[in-house]
Amino acid sequence: MWNQQEGSKITYLKNFIIFFLLLTLLSSAEEKTYLGPFIKVDNDEESKIYAFRPLFYYESNYELKFKSLDIIYPLIGYSVDSQQTQFNALFRLIKYSNYTTYDDTNKKTFEIFPIVDIAWGGDKDDNYFSLFPLFGSIKNKYAKEKISYFIFPIYMKTYKKNSYNTHFLWPFFSSTSGKYNKGFKFWPLYGSTIKVDPDNLQTVKESKFFLWPFFTFKKDNTTGINLEENNYWPIYLKAESNAHSSTTFLWPFFNIYEDKLRDQKTYNMPWPIIQYKSGSNIKSKRFFPLYSYSKSKYVEKGFFIWPLYRYKNEILASEYFKTKSLLFFLYKQDSFYSLSDNKVNKEFSSLWPIYSIDSYREGYDFRMFAPIESFFSKNAKIREIWSPLWSIVRIQKEKSKSSTSLLFNFIKYSKDEEIDESSFSINLLIPIISNESKKDSNEFSILGGFFAFKTGEDAKIRILYIPIDL
Repeated sequence: MWNQQEGSKITYLKNFIIFFLLLTLLSSAEEKTYLGPFIKVDNDEESKIYAFRPLFYYESNYELKFKSLDIIYPLIGYSVDSQQTQFNALFRLIKYSNYTTYDDTNKKTFEIFPIVDIAWGGDKDDNYFSLFPLFGSIKNKYAKEKISYFIFPIYMKTYKKNSYNTHFLWPFFSSTSGKYNKGFKFWPLYGSTIKVDPDNLQTVKESKFFLWPFFTFKKDNTTGINLEENNYWPIYLKAESNAHSSTTFLWPFFNIYEDKLRDQKTYNMPWPIIQYKSGSNIKSKRFFPLYSYSKSKYVEKGFFIWPLYRYKNEILASEYFKTKSLLFFLYKQDSFYSLSDNKVNKEFSSLWPIYSIDSYREGYDFRMFAPIESFFSKNAKIREIWSPLWSIVRIQKEKSKSSTSLLFNFIKYSKDEEIDESSFSINLLIPIISNESKKDSNEFSILGGFFAFKTGEDAKIRILYIPIDL
């Protein structure tokens, strides 16, 4: 019995694969969909797409030498181009990459976060191996040149700019040493670090703490900013430098911050309820949750009765971006305007979960029922792989071409006004009823040709799938 059941499963899988391959072969050079939104085949001279939503989605571009495969996106992903190969799984917790740098060095990395992290090939100085928390090293990550450890948190050493920190039972014990650095920490009781200038050996950076975070002190002149901090948390915190000044009482509620380089001042009285900011190229007011307004050189944003209504206007490199939302995601609109003619290049809007629509200069794509589009409005793969599965109504238009799909292509109508052609079909696995109208002919079919007729120069009729010329 077990063998019979397993044999039937294998036979079913083989039949499905054969069915999908036949659909692929029959698709020629045009986009076709099967089983409603689930299967998509699109081939042309530049690219191809094979999809069985949401199980897998494959696409390739011949000119860019690019291929990608997603399996239950974002669970598993694979991509390859002329420079690199990438693989990821389990929401990118597992990652592999093989890429060639600009100096033709080939480097490979593999990571199972946070347990395994490996880099090999290429420059030997950049190779590393990490088996967390047992032992290993990591290079050029987490703002450090190198991190080495053994049975973390028992022992760890970090390297950065000719100095290194040695940690025992992190974060409680550590020492800092190097040619120009030294220090010691017994957290949270006491800590002290010093850095000297390599030219004159004078102290340029010093920090101390007692009973952290209640008493902390810092001086820093490594870049000529003359920073000095004296913090008696949470009662009084003071920071002063050539670039800024900050005074805080009863952290984080009452604060005065001055940006000396930008000639700007910010008052929080108390944060985050009341805020006022003024100065060169900026003006900001906030009375949370009733009202907020902020305007700088490139950005204008604010809200009314947060989160009832929020908006943001921003100047980008070549576009002007506007976004607004009601009740977080209930309604959302993202618009990109051209700076040259102040016209909309593209726009996304949605009313959750009723509809979403993408608009372009030459057309639009409207989808009825959109439960996640508002959350991932800029994620193209979510929109391509998942959105068709619940778009019970879809209306598309691009230049002279338009199409309407109802109930996942159960009913589909398309039209090309430029060449005066249209088509209509009612579909299950095969078209139940279809009609294709061209300028000089018309073709009608039932059950994929069980009964069909065609008018025009090549007129014919089909009875029981047998063609009869007229």
